[in-house]
Amino acid sequence: MRFWAYILPIMLFCAPIWAQKEALAENYFEQGAYDKALSLYQRLVEEQPRQPKYVLGLVNTYQELSQFDEAENLLKSRLREPRIYPLYYIALANNFNRQRQIDSAQFYIDKALDYTFEQPNYTVSMGKALTDLSLLGAAKILYQGVMQRYPEKDFNLQLARVYGELGALEPMFETYLTLMESTPRFIPSIQRYLETYITEDPLNPGNIELKTALIKRLSQGQEPLYNSLLSWLFAQQKEYGKAFIQEKAIFMRSPGDLTGIKQLGYAALNDQQPIMAKTIFSFVLETAVDPRERLAAHLEILRLDRSMKQRPAQEIELSYTELIQQYQAFDLTQLNLDYAHFLAFDLDQSQKAIDLLDTAAERAEKSYAEGRLRLLLGDILVFNEQYNQALVNYALVQSVLKDDDLAQEAKFKEAQTSYFRGDFEWAQTQLKVLKSSTAQKMSNDAIALHVLINENTLEDSTQIALKKFAGAQLLMHQKKYSSAIEALNTLQLQEPMDRLADDILHNLGSLYRLTQAPELAKVQWETLIREYPDSVYIDDALFALSELMLLEFKAPEQAQNYLEEIIFNHADSIYFIDAQKQYRKLRGDQIN
Repeated sequence: MRFWAYILPIMLFCAPIWAQKEALAENYFEQGAYDKALSLYQRLVEEQPRQPKYVLGLVNTYQELSQFDEAENLLKSRLREPRIYPLYYIALANNFNRQRQIDSAQFYIDKALDYTFEQPNYTVSMGKALTDLSLLGAAKILYQGVMQRYPEKDFNLQLARVYGELGALEPMFETYLTLMESTPRFIPSIQRYLETYITEDPLNPGNIELKTALIKRLSQGQEPLYNSLLSWLFAQQKEYGKAFIQEKAIFMRSPGDLTGIKQLGYAALNDQQPIMAKTIFSFVLETAVDPRERLAAHLEILRLDRSMKQRPAQEIELSYTELIQQYQAFDLTQLNLDYAHFLAFDLDQSQKAIDLLDTAAERAEKSYAEGRLRLLLGDILVFNEQYNQALVNYALVQSVLKDDDLAQEAKFKEAQTSYFRGDFEWAQTQLKVLKSSTAQKMSNDAIALHVLINENTLEDSTQIALKKFAGAQLLMHQKKYSSAIEALNTLQLQEPMDRLADDILHNLGSLYRLTQAPELAKVQWETLIREYPDSVYIDDALFALSELMLLEFKAPEQAQNYLEEIIFNHADSIYFIDAQKQYRKLRGDQIN
């Protein structure tokens, strides 16, 4: 007792010092300063000879300095002690492997395995040490051997990952599927791991092996898990029709839950497969019991009908009015928004849309619903150049929602409306508040408009050019694309406008793309990049060109070049993350 009363305070005093030395040694090691790391680790081992992490740190440092004999002697001395730390066997095997002494390395790997078979509590740490050193064959033997000797032990999760790293896809998938069935809580994490082996290509070996394993299991018993995984696999391959068959099979066995089918419909919609999306939402409409689910399906189908122009506008309008009558007992906010948008922008019946939204906003029971209705109402009023009424509605959105993101959007639209009408001073007042917005996209839009106004008003008291440019942007806002192109081309041909030149090019690029003139869009953005390398629109132009190359010109290599430019030279761009993902996809990387 007296011994511990004496030694314990010493240990408590020394512990922070050892921790500092260890951190410094690790830092030197990571920086490649192995001589400095060596002296620190040697002192740590002298002070704490039974601490494995210090011993292994010293061993690793010896190896980096090619002092393999010193590493061997240290490890062997520790393995002669009564109480053995078994990871030293693996460290010694690695020491021989680094010297290409394969037989000696195998001897100590076998020693490590035999020790673990006798002491299975070390299985996880030993298995991790083996896999970290890419000794995957030994790790496989370890996990299999321990589970064979101790049936109550389960290391299938670790074994499956070893199979994966070995490229043994069939046993990997079989092991994972067994785990998912026996332990449902593993399903989300295993599915994320499977993504590393699955691509959009149905002929990818991982896709083929997983499909084969799932179909084999389904033939042995109708387990919904396997239908769900097949649906997920087909969705990754963009084969939404096949995925839909699997989702229907799940639904037929457990009617009532349409979540998986609805998610598949939205995935098809986002992936530009409108016909398949309509088929899926039509099934939801036919089978849903909840009227809210049926209404949501109705709205998705009507949006698809509008975009695909598969039905006469009069029929679509009749459908909207029938839905309003049929579902008047429910929240009709989204229905009113969709119908008003259709009236204003598809049928050119703006006044009817304005009356509808005004009435709905007055009757709205929730502030957020009123805010959404008034925001669209303001947009339609701007579309019709009824600026004062639009500003009133944008102000009302801000008053009912205060600091909500929708209020921030309304404030930006208020500033934009003042800009369209040529009231640049008031627009700047609003934009100064928005520049600090927490919503990045809103903040960027506010900054861009603020800079545009600022650059073109300081030295031009007449503001004639900016007013003409704002007028062209209003035409864009009103979807009068041909008139906007004509206005910008006219402005471009007038006296030199250095400050607006890149703005004109960027907007023309967007307009030509909207009007299905990709060659002309390409010319505008290429000119912007070449002649105005410091423009704030450079990253916009690069990303737009990458999309053009992929979607219109089918030139993935050129798209990759534009994405590289964003990644390496525009790390602060709002497109940076999307550019990275697309670049890795084009390069053929596995994306988690």
